[in-house]
Amino acid sequence: MNTIIRKIRLEEHDLLREFLYHAIYLPQGVEPPSRSVIDLPELQVYIADFGTRPGDHCIVAEAAGKVVGAVWCRIMVDYGHIDNGTPSLAISLLPEYRGLGIGARLLKALLLLLQENGYRRASLSVQKENPALHLYQRTGFRIVAEKETEYLMLWDSTQRGQQENMNMEAEKQRESKIRQWFSMWLDRQDTGIEELFAPDAVYIESWGPEYYGSGKIKLWFDEWNSRGTVERWNIRQYFHKGDQTVVEWAFRCVMADGTIQSFDGLSLIRWNEVGQICFLQEFGCNENRYDPYAQGKTPVFREEQVLWF
Repeated sequence: MNTIIRKIRLEEHDLLREFLYHAIYLPQGVEPPSRSVIDLPELQVYIADFGTRPGDHCIVAEAAGKVVGAVWCRIMVDYGHIDNGTPSLAISLLPEYRGLGIGARLLKALLLLLQENGYRRASLSVQKENPALHLYQRTGFRIVAEKETEYLMLWDSTQRGQQENMNMEAEKQRESKIRQWFSMWLDRQDTGIEELFAPDAVYIESWGPEYYGSGKIKLWFDEWNSRGTVERWNIRQYFHKGDQTVVEWAFRCVMADGTIQSFDGLSLIRWNEVGQICFLQEFGCNENRYDPYAQGKTPVFREEQVLWF
């Protein structure tokens, strides 16, 4: 999905009413409130006359010409209020665009915008049961106060070391999940596919097949292991950037008919806000490589079928 992250336009300020409604956290099984709830004074403080006060900043996500998400802040006395110099923020995505990594991109863009405008801190309030809590923690927010059902969280750019440590911890958790995935194949045992992958995850193999959803990924895993065995899937190194990880590996398998497939590869992985894999694409490279110009200027290529791309 091609998603553009940009500043909100003046004529789009009215959209914040819709996104404020979607920002209301509803535990599972709770009926959504009437949209008139936005007119309550404690919620109007988030959007009334937005853009007219110091500290009013907003970043939106646009997909296919439609604004599908927003994160905005202002200095206000709201649920996330810290002091009169710290903007507090709200973030919201349309339901069908959640779990795709858009929220992380929005949040990071807003925090960068705040720094460019001289702000070094930002705050927010989050329900303890809200999965977005993990997104905030990965972005560098820390819990500074606890209420009965909520956490008050603060992002402080001056505490760089603490944020770097949190990023390192998040990377370690991602690497552990990747090792779990590879071990499932080596052990031929599902130890949590539907927890590891998002319900709407997309998995693309290097030679063409695509699997949509954690249920289909599990079906593929179970079916493939009935006709083949993975003998080697060694991890060589990881690369992390934002909500994405690249892992380099070497793979070998033997199929039931005796066919051996052996190749090097990369997996490009994107993570959602709750730490699940929402996108994975593999790229393969023949392990049995050669120089076609070894005998002169005229290339000599092998006549062989490549099975994995």
